Amino acid sequence: MENIKDKKDLTISIIGGTDGLGKWFAKYLKNKGFNIIVTGRDVEKGKNVEKELNVKFTNNNVEAAKKGDIVIIAVPINVTERVIKEVAPHVREGCLLMDITSIKEIPTKTMEKYVKEGVTVIPTHPMFGPSTPSLLRQVVILTPTEKHKKSEWFEKVYNFLVKEGAKVIVIPAEKHDRIMGIVQGLTHFAFISLGSTLKELNVDIKESRKFASPIYELMISIIGRIIGQNPYLYADIQMFNPRIQEIHKAFINQSMEISKIVANKDREGFVKIMKEAAKHFGSEAKRGAYYSDKAVFALSSEIEKLNKLIGKEIAVKNLNSNNIHFGVLKNIEDDYLILEKNGKELKFNILRVEVFSGEELKNLKKKFFERKYSDISVLFKKSVDENVILNLLKKLFDVEIIDVYEGDKIEEGHKSITFRIYEYSKDKLKDIEKEFLNIIKNIGGKERFK
Repeated sequence: MENIKDKKDLTISIIGGTDGLGKWFAKYLKNKGFNIIVTGRDVEKGKNVEKELNVKFTNNNVEAAKKGDIVIIAVPINVTERVIKEVAPHVREGCLLMDITSIKEIPTKTMEKYVKEGVTVIPTHPMFGPSTPSLLRQVVILTPTEKHKKSEWFEKVYNFLVKEGAKVIVIPAEKHDRIMGIVQGLTHFAFISLGSTLKELNVDIKESRKFASPIYELMISIIGRIIGQNPYLYADIQMFNPRIQEIHKAFINQSMEISKIVANKDREGFVKIMKEAAKHFGSEAKRGAYYSDKAVFALSSEIEKLNKLIGKEIAVKNLNSNNIHFGVLKNIEDDYLILEKNGKELKFNILRVEVFSGEELKNLKKKFFERKYSDISVLFKKSVDENVILNLLKKLFDVEIIDVYEGDKIEEGHKSITFRIYEYSKDKLKDIEKEFLNIIKNIGGKERFK
């Protein structure tokens, strides 16, 4: 195989690159200097992505595959096999074919079957979603066969991911699907079943949370997170992983066994199951307790912190839009904080914002607003250390000393210290001046000019 080109000459074709993780990789790799082609069925959406990311769009998968030095299949699981059959034969000899679906046995076998001799195949599973900012600390699983693991392309891909800070795991496709059947399949199955059970029991979720233990609160949050995702993606994870059926069977059998023990009031049988499960977990049982304790503490401490800020100025960053709002925290109502801004009330979900106060708030205001200031000259006795006074005042005001003067027109035994007070509102600055002078009088100073 000829030497692989430098990245500035490499063209990466992402089949299904106008949405989801495919679009994420298009943006990420474009920013790294690669030439990117994306495909998608929706021409209007494709043209918008072309303009947004400065990439090339086509709705012809085969043409994109012919042009790509690297071809990445990024379509939904239920059409992955069909799309591989469509494009794999057109990937040029010496080039690379990848997929980024969350099952690996079917894509691996299909790509291996339909590519030309001389094409490298690296099935890939990024363990993150399109809201992730970068590859840093993200898990990426590669499942190449032994033949392709020895290729130059594999070395290039592996090194690129590691350089970007990703944690790379290399395992066979069969092992991947067995593990993912548990990590994704069993997890989703259990929590979707819990959500469906609560619906069947007609439980008022909001009402139930009033009586919730911390663990119930966490469980409801996890259920809500999962059932709020793309249901077609989650259906495909359940239906296309060949290991899922045996996992479902084991879960249902255990559920029925425990239900039978409860119905028979077999207390010791119930205890035995819990003890055996705990023994199997080993040290991970304690880790789970610590982990959940930390999650509970983080949420409760955040609410406690917000309650202390009621009536004070804060900044709120919306994690969806990244917009920042400045105002006074008026109240906390359930999962929402009420911000008073320019005479209006804005409502934000506490779980979807980042709140800034204190020094962080000051730094943000410096970044977004032009500061106003007022200079006030104050007389103190010569023996007074102005730095001690400044450190005291800094706890209350945004202030600095701009001048210290002794000499003509200064009362004997005294010195003049000129403070500069900063604020972002002229109206508020006047109130701060009065407050500042009151404190000065209380600590033995007096205004030099009236």
